[in-house]
Amino acid sequence: MTVNNPTEPEIQISEEQLQKLGWILFGLAVFFTIIGAFVSPLDDQGKPVLLLPEVKAVEDYRKSAQSWISELNTLDGEIAHIIAADQQGDLFSQSRSAQQTLQHAVELAQQVDRTRVPPIGMGMHEQMLSTTLSYLEAARSALQWVSAPEQENQDQAIQLLEDARQMKSELEKNKWLISR
Repeated sequence: MTVNNPTEPEIQISEEQLQKLGWILFGLAVFFTIIGAFVSPLDDQGKPVLLLPEVKAVEDYRKSAQSWISELNTLDGEIAHIIAADQQGDLFSQSRSAQQTLQHAVELAQQVDRTRVPPIGMGMHEQMLSTTLSYLEAARSALQWVSAPEQENQDQAIQLLEDARQMKSELEKNKWLISR
């Protein structure tokens, strides 16, 4: 760079320097494009997700909700196994299994309850929380049936599990949870 006249500041840049600057900018653009391709989160179709804070919060919550539904399916199987178990076996192992299932239900309910919810997801969160609590109640009822194996307790546990399944079915139909 040279200044021709001190009274008239004019900056001259040679063609060679412009080419170098162009190659540097091109290299930086390629470099950041490659980095972006590797670190940008992708949706289910492989398209990059725009990470505005609000969009990221909604996407993170949606993924959490999908994992909770998977946990509810696991919990459903555990509760059904306890209710269907023959009460003639080892009471200690049955009680232990029922307590572990109840603990699983408590942990899931706490996880759902303690999760930060984006404002747009409040309605879905209420539905998720009530479904999780219904499974917690079904697990508690299954433990009660193991503790007092009477037909009335088993019938109540079965009914609570059916109610929880119905709520989960409604939750799974929520369009908010469908992958985009």
